[in-house]
Amino acid sequence: MTNSTTLEQLTVEHPDVHSHPLEGTKLRIVTAAERLFAIHGIDGVTLQQILKGADQRNSSAMHYHFGSREALVEAILMWRVTKIDAHRNRMIDELLAQNRGNDIRGILETAVIPFVRPIEESVQPSYYNRFLLEVHRSPTVSFDDIIAGKADRGIKRMNELLLGQLDDIPAELRMTRIATIRSMLIFAVADIEAVRSRKLKETGMFNFDRAVENLIDMASAAVIAPVSPETKNRLTGGK
Repeated sequence: MTNSTTLEQLTVEHPDVHSHPLEGTKLRIVTAAERLFAIHGIDGVTLQQILKGADQRNSSAMHYHFGSREALVEAILMWRVTKIDAHRNRMIDELLAQNRGNDIRGILETAVIPFVRPIEESVQPSYYNRFLLEVHRSPTVSFDDIIAGKADRGIKRMNELLLGQLDDIPAELRMTRIATIRSMLIFAVADIEAVRSRKLKETGMFNFDRAVENLIDMASAAVIAPVSPETKNRLTGGK
């Protein structure tokens, strides 16, 4: 990390104050649903299977606490993303306070580090990022619509900082680059989460910090990669 800041400090140092606390039956259902959605997909699990995974014998518990599959997915996202957004905003505040608003790697750290926090902090195998990947794959769920106006301030600020570093990239490619980087990071962090779980089970060892730092390096290079002649030829007007 830059400025001698460790990954552990960035992911654990500050408490979250604007979260969606869950407890009891509701927490058990949410964590079971997150795990099963991550493994089987958003539309690949029945609500009864989720109740069974949460050790709930009362079949009305799902309807009482959530009402529908869509509401359950939203509850999982808001439980996680509210914390992630708060963390991302703190990191952006610190970045700007250090006059590093033009530091492309620092900006990409604000994209990646809040994503990996649930992995790093989880004593049990983490499933959130694989769940998030399935959300983005699902034709029936819109991540952006769910968090809009509630937990997307950090993403918007990060995107503005990234756009400020893309003056050398043709205008019609800039938001495409940012959207592609987001998709790449969602897939990559989900893979890190899965590999970490497998490696810890098999050998008890996984170099988590190295995997995360390498991902930030790759994303930092990709977002400002020079535009090739081949791509330029396919821009509007061929230039």
